[in-house]
This record gives sequence, C-alpha cells and structure tokens, in this order.
Amino acid sequence: MTYPNEISQWENIMAATMENPPPPTAPLSNRQVDTIRGQYHKFMLIPMIEQHSRWFDAGPISIAVEARALGDSPERMVRGPSIHVFNADHTEEYLRFDVFGQVLHYHYILNDVNHNILWGYDPDTNGPMIPWAMAALRDRLPTLLRHAGAENLAKEVQEQGWDTSVLPEVAKAATEALAPREDDMIRAKEGMDWMYRWKEVHPQFNTVEEGEY
Repeated sequence: MTYPNEISQWENIMAATMENPPPPTAPLSNRQVDTIRGQYHKFMLIPMIEQHSRWFDAGPISIAVEARALGDSPERMVRGPSIHVFNADHTEEYLRFDVFGQVLHYHYILNDVNHNILWGYDPDTNGPMIPWAMAALRDRLPTLLRHAGAENLAKEVQEQGWDTSVLPEVAKAATEALAPREDDMIRAKEGMDWMYRWKEVHPQFNTVEEGEY
C-alpha cells in the first residue's frame, strides 16, 4: 500500500465515512490513543511566592492570587495569575488555576501523596478562564475539593457554606495580574530562580515516567 504525502486528493467529501475514508497514512506506532481525564503527575507543584500574592479569607477556605511572571527576557516572558485555594489557615493547598502561558490549565493537588492532576483549559469552548474559575468555585467547590482528596473540607463547605462574597475581588486581582507592570522582568527572574530552587530540592518536579503523558 502506498501512502500519499498530501491529502488534497481527498476532495468534495463532507465527512469521513466507511465508503469515503481519508487517504491512508503510515501508522505512527503500535501504541493506541488513550482518552485522558487529566494528567496524573507524580510531583508536587512549586510553592507560591508570598510577596507577590494577595490573600482572601473566606470561612473554611482561603484563596490567594499570585501575580506570576516567568522568563529571561521581555520576548520570552509570560505573566498572569495563579489562583490558589487553601484551607482556612493557609497551610494546605488543594486547587490551583494557572492563567498564564500558551496553555492555560488548572490542578488538583493531592497532598497525601505529594502528587497533582493537571487539566488543560479550552478557552475556545469555555470562554475566558478567570470568570470560568470564579463560577467553578462558586458553584462546585465541594466537588472540586473531593477530587483533590479533601473530603472533610468538602463536607464542611457543603454543610456550612463559605464566603463567596470575596470572588469579585479575587477576579479583580487575577485580572490585574494579566496586565504589564514595571517590575515584570524583576518578578520574571525571581520566578525562574524560585523554580530552579524548587527543582533542586524536589528533582522530580515537571518530569514524567517513560510512556506517561
């Protein structure tokens, strides 16, 4: 069987059917595609930088908005907020929404095993991420906490509620973190140095085993 280099021959076909399949190409490998419900990562996320963060206490939980910046030059820098969801005393993080870089994403943080589950965010389907994250926290926080293994806290939030009145200010702080600032490159260098320090003490950070995603 020959495999054409171009698919332009496949013309005037509205959709692939058994009678009109796309042109055949060589298989990429013997490995089949898996449908991914989050990427399970066997490492802990980098701690936030306190001096670039603003706290919002909200009853049984607290939220921190960190103004992140990473890069070694203005052309190679990314900036934006990380929205962190902690317990009330700021000692244990369960959720993180990262609104920066080319691929927006969020994490469930599994503190009992020091792992995390990463989900990419699709703005084309869901719209801007900050309003989406605020709606998820407002409407589905107990479910999110359970996915992070925080069953007791999820039950407390479900039974007693939490102070959702902080969400407009959380959204405002997160939106402000998207804007350029005079100290962008200072924060970007601090962010890179902080990441390298974390890599030194937690060498499995940002690594996966062979064959994992």
